[in-house]
Amino acid sequence: MVPGSRGEKRDVLGGELARELLGGRLIANLATIDDGGGVHLVGMWFLWDGEALLLPTSHTTRKAKNIARDPRATIMIDDSRGGFDLRGITLVGRAELLDGDEALATNRRIHLKYVTERGRDLEPVDRYLATDDVTVRFVPERVSAWNLRDTEHGQALLAEEEFHPLD
Repeated sequence: MVPGSRGEKRDVLGGELARELLGGRLIANLATIDDGGGVHLVGMWFLWDGEALLLPTSHTTRKAKNIARDPRATIMIDDSRGGFDLRGITLVGRAELLDGDEALATNRRIHLKYVTERGRDLEPVDRYLATDDVTVRFVPERVSAWNLRDTEHGQALLAEEEFHPLD
């Protein structure tokens, strides 16, 4: 069980919203800690394996170097559309870097979640994605999720379409 951010005992990851967000084709925003103590934040493709978020990258990236030095990280996945149509999940935990053949195979699975097999194998795409030689394996320790879409005020705005959609 992974507790929520306020120490509650419920398993946030076991809920329908978490399953939908973690299984969706969305962007995970990964925050790591720079050597100077600042936050490095990047959007990434991901795959949820039921226990950890897996994210492809190169060992030369700042995020990989940050994780190698300090495994603490936070990930936010946002599925907001505008108005009170706000949904997302934040996971706080630790990350490690996986390498070798297993990382390469895992990264290809992640790539294929976001692009077709034919698209993945296009020469310029393959050249770029071939730099993903390590996998970030992020295990959540605390989780919080939000969903204003299903609230009374969220439903009112959605029903009347009286909000500005996000671009």
